[in-house]
Amino acid sequence: MLKKMFNISSVHPWSDTRIFFREAMSIAENLDYCVTHIAIKNQVIVNTNTPIKIRLLPKLPRLKRYKNWRRIWRMIRLEKPDIVQLHDPELLLLAWFIKRRIQQAPIIIYDMHENVPQILASKQAIPSICRKMVRYMYQKLEKKLMQSCDGIIFAEAHYHENYTDLTCPTVDIYNYPAITPSSLSPEKQDIFTFAYVGSVSELRGARLMIDLAEKLAAQRADFQIRVIGTGADEEVFLAEVEKRGVGQWISFEGAKKFDEAFQILQTSHVGLSLLLENANFKGCKPTKCMEYMAAGIPFIVSDFLMQEDLEKYPCGVSAQTDNVDAVLEQALYLLENPKIVEKMGKCGLQAYQEAYNWQTEEDKLLSFYTNFEDVSL
Repeated sequence: MLKKMFNISSVHPWSDTRIFFREAMSIAENLDYCVTHIAIKNQVIVNTNTPIKIRLLPKLPRLKRYKNWRRIWRMIRLEKPDIVQLHDPELLLLAWFIKRRIQQAPIIIYDMHENVPQILASKQAIPSICRKMVRYMYQKLEKKLMQSCDGIIFAEAHYHENYTDLTCPTVDIYNYPAITPSSLSPEKQDIFTFAYVGSVSELRGARLMIDLAEKLAAQRADFQIRVIGTGADEEVFLAEVEKRGVGQWISFEGAKKFDEAFQILQTSHVGLSLLLENANFKGCKPTKCMEYMAAGIPFIVSDFLMQEDLEKYPCGVSAQTDNVDAVLEQALYLLENPKIVEKMGKCGLQAYQEAYNWQTEEDKLLSFYTNFEDVSL
């Protein structure tokens, strides 16, 4: 008889890549669990060819999310899953409640997507004099609530630094892409192309890419920057492109289906991952860099990210993102050295195939779940 597994988020859309298309699908397709995926309704049509049951929650303002916690609690209490995987810090309260109110409580796994104490320590909305205290109080409560969990998944290795006293099993599961690169890559664009695929925002380098286009156009005219994705301030950046007269060199093209976006990457020459310094980005491995690897193109990445990875696999270059001239220097270096670009692209593809693909992470996830096989019977 199949065991029941609930995969739950009260914050993320149901179609979140890591939560649904990576983790939930890997568990449903490889382990003896009947998987129910509970997450927020969005505009993506529910039409997936998987055995996963999908239940949608309404998207609610932060102060009303407790209503969804009640919905989730009722589902767990009535259907009695064997194992529950939670994806939001706020659901740690629910984990604590479950362990105290259900006599035969399910196994609870917490998937930590972000380092909240680190974010609080740099939150500009909190007066600097209060940040250490807020961080301390949050972390103390968080660690208390995490004692209700039977296992912890970290989305980044450096999260361990604040959680060395955990006694339950832990594992690092990176959000690496699940792409099968074609053996026949499409022809490159005639004009040298820098490409970005992801969320469009100030923090993720949208304005910096406009600055780069303006600076680079003062020296070279034979390039373009294609920005694929959407964000709340997309219209602001579109207006800035027009105002600064750089539309010939940079285009914000909106969201595209992944297959189409990936083909754009394959026909481009260099990927961009110009995240600005932010506590939540420190030490992370941007998934887009692995997508660039899979597409066989090198990338320019922020100099506080992936430095050890680039030492092992020299498939890109890094630059200070608080200095557009530093980014310009690296862009010119790649633009003027096509043979190096080709060599780096091949190195990146090799790195993706050997180490930076979802298969490597899926194996870790499935192995981690075996910790709880006997307990959840």
